[in-house]
Amino acid sequence: MKFAVATDDGETLRFGHFGDAKRYMIYEYKDGEFVFLTERENPYTDEKLGIEKHDDARKAGLIKDLLQDVDVFVGHSMGRQNRERLRKQGKKMVPLLKKNITIEEALKLSLSKIENP
Repeated sequence: MKFAVATDDGETLRFGHFGDAKRYMIYEYKDGEFVFLTERENPYTDEKLGIEKHDDARKAGLIKDLLQDVDVFVGHSMGRQNRERLRKQGKKMVPLLKKNITIEEALKLSLSKIENP
């Protein structure tokens, strides 16, 4: 199972909308542990696309394509419609409403929420 963690600094979970993270850290959960796979820059932030409203379907589609191989999206928040789009594709969004947590902590918390909904 692959996880994408929204981050701006490569160390902590981004506090804010998932789709506006500067980058996504991609991990695979395999044999009881998380293995780092890659880092992907996000070319589709609101600022870069000139979008002024959240929950933009075009932007959501671009990010979905960027993260097409990912099963679990880990972030602070995501618009309701975009969470529903993911759910319909068999993917999960795990919102973590804590500030200043490391990517490692975010991964552990998200796995716990998936295993114990």
